[in-house]
Amino acid sequence: MTTESPGRDTCPSKVSPSRESTMGSTTDLDRARREKKPFFYCRIVANHPIKCFVITLLCHFAMMIISGILLGSGFNLFPTNFEKLPMELYDIPYRLRDYAWRDRNDYDNRFKRTLSNQGFVTYERGLYAVYSSVDLYYDTDGGNVFTKSNLQRMQTIENELASSASFSPICMTYNSSLVCKPFQSILRYFDGTYKHISATLDDPNFNNIPGVLYEAFTNNDTKSDFLFFLPKGYSLSATHAHGTLTRSIMAAGCSISGTTKCALKTWRTETLVHLKKIKTILEKHVDDSTDDFKFYFHSLNLWLSDVLRQAIMDMLCAVGSMFFIFCFMLFHTRSFWIAGWAIISILLSFLGTNIIYTGIIDFQYFGFFHILSIFIILGIGADDLFVFYDNWRLTGFSSYPSLAHRLSDTYSKSVLSMLITSLTTSVAFFSSAISPLLATRSFGVFSGLLVIYNYLSVIIFFPTVVTVYHLKYEQWTCPCCRKCKKKENPSEKEIKGNSNEVYVITEVEMTVGEKESPTEDYPVVNITVNGVPIPNEKEKSIVMNGHSNGHISNGKAIMSNGSANGNIANGNVIANGKPNSAHCSGKHEKDAMMIKALHKKKQKKLVVFFRDYYCRFVTHKITRCVALPIFAIIVGVFAYSASTLEPDNEQLQIYKKSHFYTQAMDKELYSFVQNVDDNLLTVNIVWGLSLKDRGDCHFSSIDCRGTQMYDASFDPNPVANQQALKDFCDFFYNMTSSDINKYNIKTDTSGNPEVACFTRDLETYLKSLSIGGLDLSLPWDSTKTLAFMNAQTSFYDTSGFSSYPHFLSIPMQYWMYNGYSGNFTADYGMYNDLFGEENSTYSTALKTDSSIFYGNKLKYLAVSVNTTINRRTTGYSKGIPIVQRWEELVNNRMSMMPAGVNNGFQLTRDSWHWFYVLKSLADNALLGILIGVGLAFPILSLSTMNVLIGFLATLSICCTTVCVIGVIPLAGWKLGLLTSLNMCLVVGLAVDYVVHLAEGYTLSLHTDRYSRTRDMLEEMGPSVFSGACTTLGASLFMFAAEIQFFMQFGVFMFCTIGFSLIFSLGLFTLLVGLIGPQGNTGNLKVLFRKCKEKLLKRGSGKTS
Repeated sequence: MTTESPGRDTCPSKVSPSRESTMGSTTDLDRARREKKPFFYCRIVANHPIKCFVITLLCHFAMMIISGILLGSGFNLFPTNFEKLPMELYDIPYRLRDYAWRDRNDYDNRFKRTLSNQGFVTYERGLYAVYSSVDLYYDTDGGNVFTKSNLQRMQTIENELASSASFSPICMTYNSSLVCKPFQSILRYFDGTYKHISATLDDPNFNNIPGVLYEAFTNNDTKSDFLFFLPKGYSLSATHAHGTLTRSIMAAGCSISGTTKCALKTWRTETLVHLKKIKTILEKHVDDSTDDFKFYFHSLNLWLSDVLRQAIMDMLCAVGSMFFIFCFMLFHTRSFWIAGWAIISILLSFLGTNIIYTGIIDFQYFGFFHILSIFIILGIGADDLFVFYDNWRLTGFSSYPSLAHRLSDTYSKSVLSMLITSLTTSVAFFSSAISPLLATRSFGVFSGLLVIYNYLSVIIFFPTVVTVYHLKYEQWTCPCCRKCKKKENPSEKEIKGNSNEVYVITEVEMTVGEKESPTEDYPVVNITVNGVPIPNEKEKSIVMNGHSNGHISNGKAIMSNGSANGNIANGNVIANGKPNSAHCSGKHEKDAMMIKALHKKKQKKLVVFFRDYYCRFVTHKITRCVALPIFAIIVGVFAYSASTLEPDNEQLQIYKKSHFYTQAMDKELYSFVQNVDDNLLTVNIVWGLSLKDRGDCHFSSIDCRGTQMYDASFDPNPVANQQALKDFCDFFYNMTSSDINKYNIKTDTSGNPEVACFTRDLETYLKSLSIGGLDLSLPWDSTKTLAFMNAQTSFYDTSGFSSYPHFLSIPMQYWMYNGYSGNFTADYGMYNDLFGEENSTYSTALKTDSSIFYGNKLKYLAVSVNTTINRRTTGYSKGIPIVQRWEELVNNRMSMMPAGVNNGFQLTRDSWHWFYVLKSLADNALLGILIGVGLAFPILSLSTMNVLIGFLATLSICCTTVCVIGVIPLAGWKLGLLTSLNMCLVVGLAVDYVVHLAEGYTLSLHTDRYSRTRDMLEEMGPSVFSGACTTLGASLFMFAAEIQFFMQFGVFMFCTIGFSLIFSLGLFTLLVGLIGPQGNTGNLKVLFRKCKEKLLKRGSGKTS
């Protein structure tokens, strides 16, 4: 059948006058927007596209040139440091105290006490090098490791390692003959090493395993060392032995001096070379592990080397992400020109931001976190590109007076939306800048600047790229990797129209055929445009409401049996200037449906999907009834999970839990009866030092510790002060068991606290002396000091010492040198590092040794207390209360001490400070989320000028944030260092998509919520979906990373973007379709205007 002649009478309209007027006003508004005076930059780009492209491109490449110049001039443009993470917290005293203690000997006129015999072996590699030694772990995963087959397998592994050519050059030696020390292993109790202690400890064939192990466990000469090998839950008897795992140590050695000196980096580097060769053997046995026998190993030297190497390899995931995003852009835009320049623009934004970051703001740190920002900006940059380019393509279905008008309309629809997302994202990142930790503060500043710089790049550079592409390359394809211009017939060119009217219909011929079969509900529509046939279209697929924004206009429809000249706007045929409803049952109903079918054929499928199908689905009553409860359940489940989030009591975990390094470290920390003493904290109480002064340090320096400061009031010499120090020491030595438990103090085998407090051991030594019948017990005064020195005339010359005030240093120095015999003693090993001497005006060379000076001044003094606190398994939730108890204890004791010794403080190496770092990270992450969400509502409300839209968008952001936080416990993670850092990104990434949709809703020219929702999905739906796909795909590459932080970063990115997509296209779209503002509801402009009118009326009323 054919359509009716356009000359016949039309059917009566079923649209009410108000709806006709609304459609007319929408058409007028749309026409006015399209014909509005173009933005000045758009006019410049449209009139001079090539020049603008070259100029903006040169501005981008200028960043490369400036970077090259700065690097050539010696400026540290990339102050990279991937080995150190600057997590320093200086608003609490513990880091400054720690540094003050480490640098305690950095003072002028220091007298350094030295002995020719320091108590250490002097032959080569005779000292244990914990840094390069290898710990070996044998795990049966719940089975029994103490079986013959398992012990033989352990023996095979250790023999193979010991026979390696790379072991002998680094091994710890037994004696001056440089024989390698055997592995510290449970096998030593079987091979005869200890047979001189008991004949039972000689069973090389493992025929009496329970008997050997029980003998080693019960024998007093071996028990203390044997406990090192026993796991928790072990069971030993003369006839039975059971344990799930054990461990060994392949000891590396170093020396007190020479080329293998323990402190030499060159020796550590040389050792690492040999360890890497041994590592091939170790990894082979790791790979050979079975469920019944698993092997792990760990070496600090190897571990640090592998972490740096692995981190760099994992960072190569950025290359994979970049390639994926480029491919997706290419698929989305169908243009190498646009996709290529988009990626280049994003990467050059990185350079430009770095110039501002280091050259202007003067940050001097660039680490791993900053590299990760490239993942973030690739996703955000791609999202902005899709928003701009999709709006540009949609304008191709409208008619504009000029190219500048079309470009300006694209600007008005996309630039503001991108500004809001960039603003909210940068604000979320900048909220991290309030952190006192340099790592997070610098990352927040850099990422915030990067988002802003990328936004400026998109709105300035990308329009020139699109314009040049439209004018020069839009009709080009690239088959078989060679350029060739697409061949077009004249009719196709006519369809495309000029450059400003991408889709102008000049002649349409349509026929409606019969149904293909009796079961079909709709006939086939055959369409021919300017002689070019369009594939068949079922009439059902073109039945829809009138299309918004006038995407088809200024066209002429010629039917098969006649012609009609008229405009097509808003999906309706406008004949002789009078619109007719697309729903009426007559000629124009079919005409409108056929024109819309043609329109639909030319539009991108994704646009059609969101505008027609998804909009209809998400606004359907059944969908609302089902989806809203589902969203509520999802948020409720993840909210409950988020409420179970706990602080992480473990230290930083670098590798994944499945990695053999992580497995080995977990076994050491949690699986053995005896902890390694290196993991236990030592608390030092110090007098004579003050906090470091960092006034001269650069605000972003990671190496500056500050100026060493000392307490000028420190004076332990007065009798009252000596007695106070003695009482202080006695307090610790006489602690009750409840106090010992309260302060987690470690005790020796006799139950006494392990405290190194000088007064008791000094007094014990002095009382052991017999010098002229003098009473040498503490305290000492000037009289006792002079009497002691006069009794030792072979050492001292007392002339000029009658008024010597620093008399406590005389007995303490005499003690350390063991009566100036120069022999090493246990007291020297324990106390020599706990007090320092400074040369004074009284300093005099010893008569028997001119290198030793007496009459010095005590510069600092310390007491050392060993604790049971494991630094690697204690988190801030448990650690900070312990710190507070110690701080309160020391402060209380100091308040009771006299002047001169009442300014002491307590400290540990790293750990006290680290507890507060973890807490600060968690607090800053939560604060950043609260700031981001709190600012999102006013920003969104003001940017969209609608408080209801702002509220619904903020609700979507909150749901996304809650769900992402809820993922943390579900993934088996806790609130630690890595999760806290990643949480800082959540709000910054969660705002993008819902902001685009909110802006699309408010930009709609319609007044009813359904039409606004449809316009929103048409304008922004494809861009949001495409942007999410790029970021989701890019984050998947991070799942392959071995470094825990990078893997978690990928998971956080994926979950944040995934939930953001779900709640923006799902919940937000559903809500605006259900309760979205219609007309001027929630409009802030109207509200402000009404308030203004009321104020004016009130003012005029008072005047009258």
